[in-house]
Amino acid sequence: MKPVSPIRFFHWTTLAKPACDRAIYRKIKKLRARSIVEIGLGDGVRAERIVQVAQKFGAGQTVKYTGIDLFDGRPAEQSPLKLIEMHKRLSAVGVKPQLVPGDLASAVRRIANSHTRTDLMIISAGHESADLDASWFFVPRMLCAGSFLLLQDETDGPFKSMSRLDIERLAEQQTPHREAAA
Repeated sequence: MKPVSPIRFFHWTTLAKPACDRAIYRKIKKLRARSIVEIGLGDGVRAERIVQVAQKFGAGQTVKYTGIDLFDGRPAEQSPLKLIEMHKRLSAVGVKPQLVPGDLASAVRRIANSHTRTDLMIISAGHESADLDASWFFVPRMLCAGSFLLLQDETDGPFKSMSRLDIERLAEQQTPHREAAA
């Protein structure tokens, strides 16, 4: 696979649509992120670009990409995204992806212990707030000291950058809700 050219990277970080994705590519470059978890893949184009940017700036290290989405179980009003097609698309850009079907809360709960030391976690808009609240308890164990999480509150809105400390505070706030549900 041909690496991302400087011109293409410039385009993705300054001109490409949607504009909210530009911050993701810049954050990957800054962190030199090699282990990325993306929740909510949209049409899959951003996932392909994420992998390509991580490969370009990952200093020759293997990129570990995990994508969580409803895939074949998406509601009718959402654009379809087949798991097998997404796997083929990401494999074509040179990564062995781990694609996890399911909603935010259940998928994060299932993968949290096997995805420690994630450099960057991206959570797109469109998730139920209850699912997001339920997942905060598990997210800190996936991150290391230098990790970041990019959270999008509304579709096509900007991503808010959160450090591991921010996430740990959210997890502590949500712990009583988790215990009440148990």
